[in-house]
Amino acid sequence: MANEEIQPLNIDTLLQPILECESQNSWPLLLPKLLDAYPQSAELSYRVAVILEQIGALAESEKAYFHCIDLAPKNYLVYLYLGYLLETKSEENTALACYALCETLTGSFKRLQLANSTAPQTLKRFQKAWQCMERNLGTASSIESGRWVQYSSKPFETPQAPHLFYVPNLTAKPIWLAQQFSWYESFSTMIPDIIKEFHATFNTASSHLTPYLSGKEYESVFPKLANSNNWQALSIFKEGIEDVSVSKHFPILKKALEKVPYYGLTASPYEVFYSKLAKGQTITPHYGLSNHSLTVHLAIDIPHDCYLEVDGNRILWQEHQLTIFDDSYLHLAHNGSDRDRIVLIFSIWHPDLSLTQRRAIQLEFLNRQNLIDNLNATLSEYRSDH
Repeated sequence: MANEEIQPLNIDTLLQPILECESQNSWPLLLPKLLDAYPQSAELSYRVAVILEQIGALAESEKAYFHCIDLAPKNYLVYLYLGYLLETKSEENTALACYALCETLTGSFKRLQLANSTAPQTLKRFQKAWQCMERNLGTASSIESGRWVQYSSKPFETPQAPHLFYVPNLTAKPIWLAQQFSWYESFSTMIPDIIKEFHATFNTASSHLTPYLSGKEYESVFPKLANSNNWQALSIFKEGIEDVSVSKHFPILKKALEKVPYYGLTASPYEVFYSKLAKGQTITPHYGLSNHSLTVHLAIDIPHDCYLEVDGNRILWQEHQLTIFDDSYLHLAHNGSDRDRIVLIFSIWHPDLSLTQRRAIQLEFLNRQNLIDNLNATLSEYRSDH
């Protein structure tokens, strides 16, 4: 028996005797006992919590949701469903904490609302969560008229539709001419050296390549790319954090970045990476996070049948040349060739923004993170009191 494989729990088989043979009035007593018998099953905890919520046993359901969070703290659906339950109980601040945690884990409510695989009862809860967050978090406080768009019902004035943050009245156009920027010439003089450095170093550094989209929340929208080698990143900076094990291989690139007004929420660039799109792959149409930055591509290795499309405008990358576009417009990338496509990607501040406005945006994002941290504390306090 020591070598016998442990069989996974069949949740439906466990639930069936109670749901089909017992009176519904007994479920609030019997279902928690079932959890006691299988205390390490996050899936069972979640299923039981949903059932108990549906029959109005809110106290027992709440306990089961919290138990599921203990077992699976990165399952965004648990926070969504628990938030919905808490809002039903008029615990709006605590519900808001759950919704904020859910949104942090998913990256975007709206992306999941658009996914065909999202269940109707989950869509209903996303809508409720979105309304709660719009009431409490929709308006930016640090920059005039800025708004957190995933919490706002206000329409856009242009075809742009970023799914995180929006600043109105910025010049809006999908494609920008690289030569119009004051930093273009000084950066361009370093492009040959950047290319040489890449070819001399990439094979050594390629062990650090990772899927660009990591996380189950991306699988419904990018099924062929999420958690896959079909789209990989060699990240020098990611979310403002430098990966020294990678950046040490690219000193020339780091020096070149000093010449550009790179976008960042701290003193570091927010994101700088070599993007490898595998042969035969397409990055499906999507919108970026915000309109207060522009995306820069430096074409490194471009096979035939490769292109970028932004707001319906098809662009053919030119090797060793810059392409600058606004990713708050609908855009996609395609590699129809039989080998990998590689571009360097980083972001710059939108040129309309003054230094004061840039600092205000950085402060807004910092305030948002502090608010989320405080909401986390709110959830912990609520749980300890109940």
